[in-house]
Amino acid sequence: MAATIRVSSGNLYDYVLIGEHPKATDGFDNAYDTISPGNLNASMGEPYISVIVPHPDWKPAMRELRGDIRTLAKKQEWQLLITSSLAKGTPLVIALTAEQSSMPRAMRLTLRDEKTEADLRKGGYTIPAPGPGIKTKILIVVEQP
Repeated sequence: MAATIRVSSGNLYDYVLIGEHPKATDGFDNAYDTISPGNLNASMGEPYISVIVPHPDWKPAMRELRGDIRTLAKKQEWQLLITSSLAKGTPLVIALTAEQSSMPRAMRLTLRDEKTEADLRKGGYTIPAPGPGIKTKILIVVEQP
């Protein structure tokens, strides 16, 4: 199972890849996990959106992942951390990029934040940008049938 989760506003976007593989572990696997390269737009002072899978308890170089692949499980949860340079309240769309994902039909993909729960297999979910430099956390839950 692999799911590409995209966070966008107009043409500006970032993404993470979450998934499961029988040979992966829930720790860092060089063969399956990808460290976030950072955000070039942010480094250059340009408008940006950034989304990562944080692992604050891991070694410093591995604390922010672009791709987080884990072992097979009936239920998995990924916390995503979203930041941007966009004004507070700017709509950010969180969506499954179906053409870059491979998931069994019956598998559930749910977004949870402090206010709601949304099925990402049925469409995108919009949140307000928290404002420049402020981080928003959301939870992505994947459940096997």
